[in-house]
Amino acid sequence: MASLLGRPARLLPALLAALLVLAAVHAGHAQTLQLGVEGALPGAVPGGGGRVSLGIENAAVGDTRVGLGLAFDGQAQLDFAVQAADTFGPLGNVVGDANLSIRTDRQVQGALAASGVLGPVALGLTLSGFTADPARFDPLAVAGDARPDFGVGGWGIALDASGRPTRALVLEARPQLYLVAGGTALRLSSRVRWLRAIGPHELSLRLQGYLEPGARAGDAALGVGFTYRRRRAPSLDGAVYLGDAPQGLRPGATASLAQQLGPVEASLAIAAEPYRLDVPPYRLQLELSFDAGDGQVRVRGAAATGPAGPRGVLAVRYRLPVHLAAP
Repeated sequence: MASLLGRPARLLPALLAALLVLAAVHAGHAQTLQLGVEGALPGAVPGGGGRVSLGIENAAVGDTRVGLGLAFDGQAQLDFAVQAADTFGPLGNVVGDANLSIRTDRQVQGALAASGVLGPVALGLTLSGFTADPARFDPLAVAGDARPDFGVGGWGIALDASGRPTRALVLEARPQLYLVAGGTALRLSSRVRWLRAIGPHELSLRLQGYLEPGARAGDAALGVGFTYRRRRAPSLDGAVYLGDAPQGLRPGATASLAQQLGPVEASLAIAAEPYRLDVPPYRLQLELSFDAGDGQVRVRGAAATGPAGPRGVLAVRYRLPVHLAAP
């Protein structure tokens, strides 16, 4: 294994051959070919600089959907994803997902997830393992909050639950637990959604909290959100918070919107949460998509700032539906 990981130049041709073989499986099903180029500010992500990637999404192998990707940023990275659905007892139709990223600098992350419905409650369970922060595997994750930035490896478990006690109310909760070298970390996000509170629009009460490994410090925030529903366009969402952290009480806000601007689909997400300890408190994500030839160009930007300083990434990817015949 050590000799394999130390030879990315030899590894890439074999992985590319596997990618092309996968693309040819089950002719007649649409595959999505994705070519990407990314650039980061110096020091924004481990290894910094540029990155190129090539991948295939949505490859149908029977009733299973498979994706495979390659990336190179001075080290080679292989990404694998699979999704399948089946019936399982009282949960009815269960959707399972698995993903794995392996790098030649000996960094790995992976997750197994399953979701289904048990009576009136929708449930999801995710098990994960990682050796580095998310941005090591996806530079755009510098502005994400899917997983805390620990700076070390660990294991995680997350439970998703949502239910509708009345026609107007939806309860959602996502507790998470992480085991890392410094101890156990806990994180919670939850919402109480009031559907059609003002005409077709939605109000929500939002709670989030985080406890650092070893219970060294923590933060908590309570917020009120508003979701503006539009008939022929994506919804607009915003929330204001009051958060408590070791530095005291701080206000915060988040907003997300999407809009069609002529031939361009644009989306923006922004967060200013100065009390947060688990991720950079100031984050921005921007995406522009437009058709080009038979495919689509996606320009994505991510920026964040916090204790580690400013970080930014710009990614340009071309996605092309292809039909490849099996040999």
